[in-house]
Amino acid sequence: MTTVDWEEVKRLAADFQKAQLSSTLQKLSERNCVEIITKLLEAKLLDVIFTNDGKEYVTPHHLGKEIKDELFVHGGRISLVELAKILNVDLSQISKVAADIERHDKGVRLVLGQLIDKNYIIKIAGEINDKLNQLGYVNISELTLQYDLPADFLQSTIEKELGKTVFGRQDMQDPRIFYTEGYVARNKAKVRGALSAITKPTPLSAILGQCAVPERIFFSILDYLQEVKQIPGVVTGKQGGNGIYVPSIYSKSQNEWVDNFYKQNGYLEYDALSRLGISDPQSFVKRHFVNESLILLDSVAVGATVIDQVEANVEEAVVSSSFADIYPLLPSVFTPEDAETLLRIAAKKTKANIHIFASTVAVSDAYLQKLGKSFEAIAEKKAKEVVESGKWLQSIAENKIKSRINDVLENKVDKREERRKKATVGKAGGGSQGRETKTKSTKKKNQRGKNQEPDSDEEYAAQNSTKKELILISIENIEQQISKDENLTDVEGLVTELATYLQPKLNKHALSAAEQLSQNNKVTNLNEMEERLNMLAINIRVFDKGIKQLDKNSQIVMTKYLLKTLGTDLANNVFKLAAQQNVIQCPENLTTEVRQKMLLELPTDVKDPLMTLHKTVTSGSVEDVLAVADGAFAACCLVMRKYDKKKERSTVVGHREALLEQLNSTEDPAFALHLATSVLFTAATQSALHMSGRHVASVLSFLQSFLESGTITTLSKYHDLVLKLLSSPDDATKTEAVKELDDKLQEIKNIANDFKKHLKSDKPHE
Repeated sequence: MTTVDWEEVKRLAADFQKAQLSSTLQKLSERNCVEIITKLLEAKLLDVIFTNDGKEYVTPHHLGKEIKDELFVHGGRISLVELAKILNVDLSQISKVAADIERHDKGVRLVLGQLIDKNYIIKIAGEINDKLNQLGYVNISELTLQYDLPADFLQSTIEKELGKTVFGRQDMQDPRIFYTEGYVARNKAKVRGALSAITKPTPLSAILGQCAVPERIFFSILDYLQEVKQIPGVVTGKQGGNGIYVPSIYSKSQNEWVDNFYKQNGYLEYDALSRLGISDPQSFVKRHFVNESLILLDSVAVGATVIDQVEANVEEAVVSSSFADIYPLLPSVFTPEDAETLLRIAAKKTKANIHIFASTVAVSDAYLQKLGKSFEAIAEKKAKEVVESGKWLQSIAENKIKSRINDVLENKVDKREERRKKATVGKAGGGSQGRETKTKSTKKKNQRGKNQEPDSDEEYAAQNSTKKELILISIENIEQQISKDENLTDVEGLVTELATYLQPKLNKHALSAAEQLSQNNKVTNLNEMEERLNMLAINIRVFDKGIKQLDKNSQIVMTKYLLKTLGTDLANNVFKLAAQQNVIQCPENLTTEVRQKMLLELPTDVKDPLMTLHKTVTSGSVEDVLAVADGAFAACCLVMRKYDKKKERSTVVGHREALLEQLNSTEDPAFALHLATSVLFTAATQSALHMSGRHVASVLSFLQSFLESGTITTLSKYHDLVLKLLSSPDDATKTEAVKELDDKLQEIKNIANDFKKHLKSDKPHE
């Protein structure tokens, strides 16, 4: 707006005022006034602000004056919202003018929609100072709630007025708190007095509660007092309520107690130190005994006195080749783990060859060797038992079978891997026309459980790869023997640990002894088996000669019986020997099927001769069996001796004497008749006969030409009574038959014993 324009406005305003003041009737109407002002506003010759109802106008300058007037009236603080209501002007216009006032007037501030002047600030500073003097401290947070002003504004106001209007000091740790010097001095005196009166370790939280000192300044006062050394003690632990104040007088008495206890006992218990109020006993011991070489164990710290005592006991155990339990020598506060640690330290220092058992017992190596030797006889006895019972060979056979299975499975795995490699190479090759063939994998619907058979050969091999070691002497066996020594049973757990330590060595010794016995027995058994099998072959040959004395029909039946019994025994004994020599499992009772299975496991050089023997026994003649037996003997490292006819007579006589001995000792009528018939056949023919009870009738029929008629009649009647006893269903008949058989039993025995009297004189006899 130019000066000319402004002068024009002034002139018009003067005319307007003159017209209003004139008493004449030439006044402008309200409508004319509105039009004039509107024209001025459109020409931007006049700047006014409308009231909310639009009926009044006010210039910004005048509005600013009215705002200042209202600020003064309201004591130096008024909100812009309230000004808008009072002045009936839009809030945006009020805010704009208020911001302009703040920019140009340094004594007025706009804070959170409120106008505040310098006088109000001085006023609240005075009020805060009064409150500070009254309470001793003020907190910005509390003042914020009281005055409804921002914390930063209040804090900056107080900081500016410190030493002017507000007399106090700001907390170094929390700048939002202000104290008076007197307040700090009073609380400092409280804390100093409380700490000086304490005689034992006390938690800072308890001291804080008793002193009634605000926590916010307690720790700063405590730090200050510690710094200037005005308190007789120290604070241990973490800073805060968990810390503990330890007075110097208590520390002194504590140190005296620790020193005296250590001098008297040579050790320090951690629990006792904890009861004294020492929070970290191990660290305390390290700090307190800098010049002492204490050993820190789990529950105690020990000095040279205790260590020397333990070393002396260890050395004594080594010298005397015995053992020493140090636990009774140690105080009750020592744990077994502490004792074990001491023993290890002592053994290392003395370089003694000792073993620690049950944590507290030092056993010399010499004592263990002596104890082990005392069990060697038991181990050897166990070895002998297991060899004689056949368990040793059975164990070897089982391990051998497992080894063979593993070899087969490993070969399968190797072949499978080889096929996989070839398949991989095949995929990679194939030239430009080659195609990789993809195989669709099918998911197994029926998943097998954990207890099912393994899915693959690898899993089976893994399950059976480990050889099961035969346990000849168990831990329980050793415990039973050790328990006989009362000195060892007094220590809990010592017997079991000793047995566990000795068992592997003793079992190894027993296995070695069993191996040695087995090797020795192989030679002895081989000689015995060779003698037994040769004797069996001679008996078969002798009995076959006796069978040939009979008629053709009887010869066929009795030859089959001879091969079924003695021939099968011969084959079974050869098979058992082969199984033992080749370490394969062999049951006690062999059948034709079992022998057939055993042949599959034998090596070829043994299998072929034994297979021939096996077939001949079941379907051949006596001559054939004896012929192929020679090869079977050789396969088992045996020699089949040539038949010596000179020894045949002694064999027959020996057989007859054995029959007579059995006859005289039996009370069974049927068996007695069987034996008597065999004796009479041997006496009449000078040949032996191997027969069963079913063959008695045919042999008696053969002997009719060799025996007196009365003797034949007696034997035939006795035979009829035996058949009557065995075949009759009537109990009365059986009872009668038994009575007659018993009455005539001695007569039958006499006939056999006096066979010479009953043979016809024209027949040959001994």
